[in-house]
Amino acid sequence: MINVTHEFLVRLKKLGYNDLTPIQKIAIPKIMSGKNTLIIAPTGSGKTEAAVLPIFYTVFKEKPPKISSLYITPLRALNRDIEDRLRKIGNEFGIEVSVRHGDSSQNERKNILQNPPDMLITTPETLMYLIINNDFRKYFENLRWIVIDELQEMLDEKRGIELSVVIQRIKKIAKNKLQLIGISATIGDVNIAKKYLDKHGNVDVASINTIKDMKIDIITGKISKRILDNSNKYNLNPETLVRLEKINEITKTNKPVLIFTNTRETCECLSSALSTIYNLKVAPHHGSLSKEVRIKSEEEFKNGKLDALVATSSLELGIDIGKVDLVIQYMSPRQVVRLIQRIGRSGHKIGKMSRGFIIPSDDIFDILECRAILESLYAGYLEKPLIQINPLDVAAHEIAGMVLEGYRDTKEILDILRESFYFETFSEDLLKDVIELLESAKIIKRIDGERLGIGPRIWKYYYGTNMIPDSIRDYLVIDYKTNTKIGTLDEEFVAGLDEEDVFILSGKLWKVISIEKDKIYVDRVNELKPGILPSWFGETIPVEKEIAKRVYGYIINLLTNNDNKEDEERIRKIIKTYKDRGYPILRSDLILIEMIGNDLIFIHSPFGSRGNNTLGNILSYLLSKEKGIKVTYRYDPYHIVMSSLLPISEQEIEQVIQKLTTDDKYNIIRILRDGIKDTPQFKWKLLVEIKRFGLIDPEKEVQLTSQLIKAYANTLVGEEAVNELLVKNYDIDIFDEIRNYQWKVIRVPQASPLAKEFLDKLLNYTRASEDDIPLLVEMYKRRLESKELRVICLVCGWNNKYSIANIPSKCPNCSSIFLTATNPDDIDSVRIIKSSIKGERLKLPERKKLEALKIIASLFSSYGKHTFIALAANGVGPSNLGRILSKLSEGEDKFYLAIMEEEKKFLRTRKYWQ
Repeated sequence: MINVTHEFLVRLKKLGYNDLTPIQKIAIPKIMSGKNTLIIAPTGSGKTEAAVLPIFYTVFKEKPPKISSLYITPLRALNRDIEDRLRKIGNEFGIEVSVRHGDSSQNERKNILQNPPDMLITTPETLMYLIINNDFRKYFENLRWIVIDELQEMLDEKRGIELSVVIQRIKKIAKNKLQLIGISATIGDVNIAKKYLDKHGNVDVASINTIKDMKIDIITGKISKRILDNSNKYNLNPETLVRLEKINEITKTNKPVLIFTNTRETCECLSSALSTIYNLKVAPHHGSLSKEVRIKSEEEFKNGKLDALVATSSLELGIDIGKVDLVIQYMSPRQVVRLIQRIGRSGHKIGKMSRGFIIPSDDIFDILECRAILESLYAGYLEKPLIQINPLDVAAHEIAGMVLEGYRDTKEILDILRESFYFETFSEDLLKDVIELLESAKIIKRIDGERLGIGPRIWKYYYGTNMIPDSIRDYLVIDYKTNTKIGTLDEEFVAGLDEEDVFILSGKLWKVISIEKDKIYVDRVNELKPGILPSWFGETIPVEKEIAKRVYGYIINLLTNNDNKEDEERIRKIIKTYKDRGYPILRSDLILIEMIGNDLIFIHSPFGSRGNNTLGNILSYLLSKEKGIKVTYRYDPYHIVMSSLLPISEQEIEQVIQKLTTDDKYNIIRILRDGIKDTPQFKWKLLVEIKRFGLIDPEKEVQLTSQLIKAYANTLVGEEAVNELLVKNYDIDIFDEIRNYQWKVIRVPQASPLAKEFLDKLLNYTRASEDDIPLLVEMYKRRLESKELRVICLVCGWNNKYSIANIPSKCPNCSSIFLTATNPDDIDSVRIIKSSIKGERLKLPERKKLEALKIIASLFSSYGKHTFIALAANGVGPSNLGRILSKLSEGEDKFYLAIMEEEKKFLRTRKYWQ
């Protein structure tokens, strides 16, 4: 008889596992003891093997019936990596490993059922569908282990909350006691993670220092004469070029380099600039790119065909992209946990140091934020997951799933929900409300009063709905004058925009002309009207108040301490100017309000993104009620700015501060909930929730009308939209904190240098001066001249297609100057003109068309090619062509500006008559 342990070790060594890593030495005995285990260790420390080897050992030894283990990962891309690694190990022991997710082919799905594996790798969403499949349910009876990879991704996401309920459903199926194993590189709250695996917290923790050997430096550069010369050459500001130079230097000596950015726009711009200016082989990697493009970039990077890969959070998790010696974080990572995840992608091997650089922007708050995040990392601070208790949309989807599974008794359903710690306090009343909603949507039905049955829409709802953070559609933003792409905006941002709204993109202000299916036509804005604040397409990753307060600590120290030689020259200059002009010195217990002119209120507040959103929302909401006119606000982690069309007095500000700091906290939260319903984000979230509750089919495109908002805002659906926003976007804990702060309101002739940092980002922009107009006109002219028209002679019937730039001044056939034009494919107009020349009788519609063509020809005889240039624009035809051509008497620029106005009008109105 063979010694199983000895044989297992021999085969392991054959695979190259000669010794256990530190985390494996801690975790394996705990898992072998049968207890639920949480494994926390840095990327590349052998966590996966720590979780799987003890399972494989038991399977090798005991040969339990299949399927005995589930391995759950949040990303399909991770499944590919995990499958390769685990199959390689499993093959050595005769242990079958298979993958089942949304991309699995029909043959693969059939094969899993016919030849079930020992371990099945899957995603949370696929598991929801497998649990209601009777064939899989039979195999789930054999389950003994569930491994959840990247557990930190599950803790505060609704898909993770739903998975926690699905696991409770699986526990009811499995005949064995299930052992749960969680794996993570970073956990902001270990107690929450333990409760996830077992609501009573009966979990052993196996961990080693999550901040493994990391060397991270913040680097900045100086603007030289060469940089200034090149900035003109490449049409980039010098500060941006300095950062690009640094990236180029680092990449050339450390390639391949992984570069992280916070937004898709920055990712695309950075990869483009590095490729074109420095001839580096660079590819972008973000969620808006197709799966095929992303996989190609990953493979090219792994095979050494790229110098750098520029990514957003799409590469934060452990997708295998090969050897990375160095990671660059471009601008602040916004969070400590993100910095650890991102820099941890380098030195992806036991004993290897993770090496990284942070390159901040020239904004002083970005520079100081990078420093605060780095210091917080070394101090052991990690952001905590933002936990939502009793999410009603998750409950609705899981109730439908349990009904499909065969549950009929509401008490049984409630008991299973409550086994997940997220739903421990879920009441019978809440259950009743959710069931009534599902019943009204024909998803479930009642049988004999209390028992539940399958409704006609349940299958479509259960299979068509999931809790993945919404795969957001992109809108192309187009400058209607030049017909050029400016960038993209996601659906969540666009949901809050209306026509005439102003927003910031690519550092400039744009006014919305028209929002269409997947395009937004915009016009450049020169001046902002008083009282209007642009929507800011800024960073979406929140900075928590712990980081913001550390940044404020630096600023307070700089204001009170003259010895700040170590700081950047720009920081020293701003601080010196602030002090020299006599603005109040900031304190850690002070909220300073600057009243600038008649329409801007600026608040220095160190409460982070969520805290300042909360404060801005409630102050603007209270002021709006007071003034009877909308007061808008914008915020970042360190400031809030409010604006009103009517002047706001110091007394009115002090009144709302008094209410905020003395009123009952729960009354303030109630006011905040009302304020949230007044935000663009609420509209978007309401639409998401309407789909998540199955009230409309998920694949249907639904316009967010005022009637739709009114119908659902004050229902269970609206309540859930507010609940989720309250947890993710707001921080009600600050209502206790601000009672310990003093408030100081000052009226200033102009914004202080510290306030100006944020206002510059929000309000200052490169104004389109009078000098820019000829350039704008020239670009517009070129666009029109490149268009093609069919030119027809009214005298002889000759016709041909021409680009407008090449149109003849007279008919090449008969020399007539009476030329008309139509679209290139309009053969019908040629026929009508030829019939007219022959004297044939025309029908009424043909006569009308001929008259229009004659008007064009008559104007061409007077104005020449300009006639066809105007005609090439959208919204210009015989009825307004003469009026536009008359503008030529005021100069060519006025003529083109008149065409632009007509095109703008056309874009605004076409969706109503198309």
